[in-house]
Amino acid sequence: MPCPAARMLIAMIASVTLLADASGQEQDDQTPKGVNPKDNITKIDLIYSREAFEGDVRIHSLSFRFDRALDARWGANIELPLLRFEAPGLTESGMGDAQFRLRYVNSQGLLAYIAAAELIAPTAGDDVLGSGKWQVNPVVGAVLALSQTAFVYAGYKHIWSIAGDNDRPDIDQSQPRLLAAITSHKGWWVLGDLKYTRDHEARTNLLDMEAEAGTMLSPSMAIAARVGTSALDSTRDSKLSVNFRYIFR
Repeated sequence: MPCPAARMLIAMIASVTLLADASGQEQDDQTPKGVNPKDNITKIDLIYSREAFEGDVRIHSLSFRFDRALDARWGANIELPLLRFEAPGLTESGMGDAQFRLRYVNSQGLLAYIAAAELIAPTAGDDVLGSGKWQVNPVVGAVLALSQTAFVYAGYKHIWSIAGDNDRPDIDQSQPRLLAAITSHKGWWVLGDLKYTRDHEARTNLLDMEAEAGTMLSPSMAIAARVGTSALDSTRDSKLSVNFRYIFR
């Protein structure tokens, strides 16, 4: 018998396929945009997420993300999260840590190479809502097109803290990631996302496993849902998120 997360994902995929088939009757080609990591477009994402952890801890987030294509190869984005932390005897709400990114994409045939720099500012209003540290995180990766409708992404991010609250722990993490997706010219997509994190300070190993299904509602709008869980030393039990995307044309 599939677990509740698997049953939810099956239902998501079925719903997305029905929506995509209905919209596909109006337009033959609604290839998803903003799904492939190599896509360099201008868009807005509004993302709601709920994560459950051991000890009856919950984190709700509402994130605003704006991506701007600077030219054919360069892009930048900013992400601002609002968070609510819930634990027995403690509830905090407010701004989380702001994230800024600059990235470069170079496509060569079936391969696309990606390099990025991420800056995280300790803008959280409370200790439980952020790291308290300035971070500079380099990212490298590559996307291989398996066909016109399928791709695989492999990437690596290193997470470093460089300044901030001296009473908060330093951050030094290695984070390889693997993502595989199938898309459709009718507008829908499904993907799997594996992310391993080695925390060199805490000496822990985390494995996040997530799946996403989504569809283009129109040439400029998309919606997606994601479910996931974690393993190894992680205390995260489950994740559910919904992402609404508007694409500037």
